[in-house]
Amino acid sequence: MIILSLTIGILGLIATLSGTYFTYISFVNPVHRFRRYLKNSSNWEKFQGTEVSLSIYRHKRYPNFQIIVDWDETIVENYQEEWMRDYPDKEHNASRFVRLEANAMLLETELFVSLDGGRTFAPVPRRSSQNDRFTYWYDKIQVQLANIIGEYSWEKDINEFASKQKKPILIKE
Repeated sequence: MIILSLTIGILGLIATLSGTYFTYISFVNPVHRFRRYLKNSSNWEKFQGTEVSLSIYRHKRYPNFQIIVDWDETIVENYQEEWMRDYPDKEHNASRFVRLEANAMLLETELFVSLDGGRTFAPVPRRSSQNDRFTYWYDKIQVQLANIIGEYSWEKDINEFASKQKKPILIKE
């Protein structure tokens, strides 16, 4: 009788701990899960929804995790920064927010820029200033997003894009 009670008690403790963990990662902290899912770009697929102006990328196994680009929501037209190299089409640059959503809930946004008439789509680098000189860099999430949704007409990936700009862009991982 004592062994049965002890076994049931241990199984109940294990079930409680595992249920608490799954509740935490599912409901309490979807940002943590999203960041983990961004690590592997091959687990994401482009999904064509009903709205033509939206580009939706969803996780293959967990489709409620989505990366959304609204092409109608331009933040800045004719976007220019000192770090950008001169592309053939300089007049049609625009910045847009990329939304990271889970269960249709906005978790984060990231600023991307559409360059060269829309042929290149890359994250806007972070920057810091020291002695009136700017340093530009990409953090890990920007690189992961660029590996999933980035487009490059003249470069093959985010690393080559970062190295070919007027001001070098560091990649911090």
